[in-house]
Amino acid sequence: PPEEKLKSYFLDFAERHNDFPSTEMMSTYARDSYLNAFNVSENTIEKKPDEQLLRWIDAEYELFKFLEIKQYGERIKSPFASVEELVTFSNTILNRRKSRAGKSLEHHLAKIFTVSNLKFEAQVITEENKRPDFIFPGSNEYHDFTFPGDKLTCLGAKTTCKDRWRQVINEADRVSIKHLFTLQQGISKNQLTEMYSNNVCLVVPKPYLKSFDKSFQDKILSLDRFTYLVKEKQI
Repeated sequence: PPEEKLKSYFLDFAERHNDFPSTEMMSTYARDSYLNAFNVSENTIEKKPDEQLLRWIDAEYELFKFLEIKQYGERIKSPFASVEELVTFSNTILNRRKSRAGKSLEHHLAKIFTVSNLKFEAQVITEENKRPDFIFPGSNEYHDFTFPGDKLTCLGAKTTCKDRWRQVINEADRVSIKHLFTLQQGISKNQLTEMYSNNVCLVVPKPYLKSFDKSFQDKILSLDRFTYLVKEKQI
């Protein structure tokens, strides 16, 4: 079965690595292993980007846990000398998970944009050395003032928004509406109102849409709607 095939790929990867490899290597390996095990075509990725993205994130998390067990399995069998030692150890693990999740999300989104034949660049330098996660079509167009501003798109990617959504507001002065992709579900109506009044348009995986206030569900984009809108600008 595909699940067993995927597990064997992950076990093999964990056996070959004594430390955590780069985020890019891990996200690529987890995604490629999933696509291979479940025999997913590029056509499927393009047609169902929301579903595929969530599957890749789940697959990478499983791979990450295999590596954590290898790294920390022996350590957690022994008692901790103090609560402080336990807290420090736990924070190390949690911080690694959080920082990797953010970078992995960017790698997986880039794969979807590539398969969808979108022109884009990651980490383009804009005004005041700001670096939005993605600019469509790219740096040259952004800095060419003869290129129409309404053909530019800016996308930030954050696993959770909280107050960090404000960071995207000033990341690209030439783009009037900033898009923000997040995995956070059920953001409050008050926060959504504030986001949209600051011209920040949310993009979330399609299955997550129903977790948001009904009055905002039509304003929030799924990933496939976002890629369609960008594609329309690039025709």
